[in-house]
Amino acid sequence: MQITPEISCRIQLLRLPLIIGIVTIHSSINPVGYTDKFFQSFIAGTWGGSCVAFLFILSGFLFFRNFNLSLNSYIQKLKSRFWTLLVPYLFWNLALLAMVLIVLNVPATSSIIQGHYKQYIGDYSFANFIDCLTGYKSMYPIAFHFWYVRDLMAMMILSPVFLLIAIKIPYLGLALFAAPWLLQLELGFINIQWLGPLFFYLGCLIAVQNLDLTWLDRQKSLIIGIYLGMAIVLTAMQTAEIQTFKHLFECCTRVVGTAAIWCASDLVAGKLEKACLNLSGLAFFVYAAHEPTVTVFKEFFDKLSKPSNSITVIVYYLLIVTIATLVTLAAGSLLQRYTPKFFQTITGARG
Repeated sequence: MQITPEISCRIQLLRLPLIIGIVTIHSSINPVGYTDKFFQSFIAGTWGGSCVAFLFILSGFLFFRNFNLSLNSYIQKLKSRFWTLLVPYLFWNLALLAMVLIVLNVPATSSIIQGHYKQYIGDYSFANFIDCLTGYKSMYPIAFHFWYVRDLMAMMILSPVFLLIAIKIPYLGLALFAAPWLLQLELGFINIQWLGPLFFYLGCLIAVQNLDLTWLDRQKSLIIGIYLGMAIVLTAMQTAEIQTFKHLFECCTRVVGTAAIWCASDLVAGKLEKACLNLSGLAFFVYAAHEPTVTVFKEFFDKLSKPSNSITVIVYYLLIVTIATLVTLAAGSLLQRYTPKFFQTITGARG
């Protein structure tokens, strides 16, 4: 499938907003009332969740648009992903692991590391080291947001299977990938987040079957409106902790949300469009560096003054998202300017 200049521009435009969606998920803080719980759930639990799903679609689409069932094509794809995925994955996880070890072993700073990061160090065994890098035991690597990259690499290794299904049984395959996600299937011996394979396959299907997505743009007002309505209902269910049909409705909202994101990209114009395009090269760096940046600012605001009402929680939440995004954008911009080769290496040549 060929990417037109318009599609290429819209993909580039979406790169940073999608990553900011991920930042909103990890910036959530403990709610103190219904209003702030609803607000954070609406932003992180609906839009943020759809951003994750859309990123898998986008990754699948870009991977399969010029991929075929040949050994040479397969080897070339894996070689390119070695530099764009595996090298950054190892760098950021090893860098965070080293930072945590240093901070933990300096008496003056050892108390800073708590919770998630402290649990990963464990007994300093080789098994713990491998778990820090892969999350095979604890589900997430030490840089926990890199579970997305880890799962993406695993699916790319299995890409011939995805491609074969998309060619031979495209829509039955879609149902087969959707079933374990909808049914919340647990295998016991391995933890799989079924959202990834489903939406990665959906991206594969769009590329292989050359699906015409222009009809989405023709119905964009309706799709965005339906999504906002579903998002409000889902948020109300999450806030009220209503479990009946919640997962099924959440899955439907994710799907409609990915369509709404694509439709919304057609509405962005002017200075906002220009800013998104100009900063798109920093998107992966923001993704990679927003943790532990977000955690640091969470701790800072918590020590500054614990929020006692919903307004304060919402203000803290928005400040954490905004400051973490701006700080990582600034740091990435400096690295991109003064150490371009290093920046390209740690971001998979996405700058």
